[in-house]
Amino acid sequence: MSPENHDEELFGRLDRLIAAAKTIRRRDRRLVLSLESDLRALRTALHLRRDALVQKLNIAGTGSKAAAAYSRIASLRPGTTAATTIK
Repeated sequence: MSPENHDEELFGRLDRLIAAAKTIRRRDRRLVLSLESDLRALRTALHLRRDALVQKLNIAGTGSKAAAAYSRIASLRPGTTAATTIK
C-alpha cells in the first residue's frame, strides 16, 4: 500500500469516527469505550505517519544541503565553475 493510500485510509477512519461520535448517546458506555479505543489507535497511526514524514523531510534536507555544499566547493576550484563540474 502506498503512503498516499494509507493517508486516505487514515482520513477515512477519522471521518467514520467523527460520524460515530455524532450519533452517540451519553449513556451508551460500550460505544463510548469502543470509540475511545478506536481514537487511540488512530492517534497512534497518525503519530507514526507524522514521524515517517519528518524523517523523509530530514533526509531530503540533508541531501539538499550536501548538493549545495558540493556546488560551493566545486565553484572554488580554479578554472572551473559549479555548472561545469556538476553533471
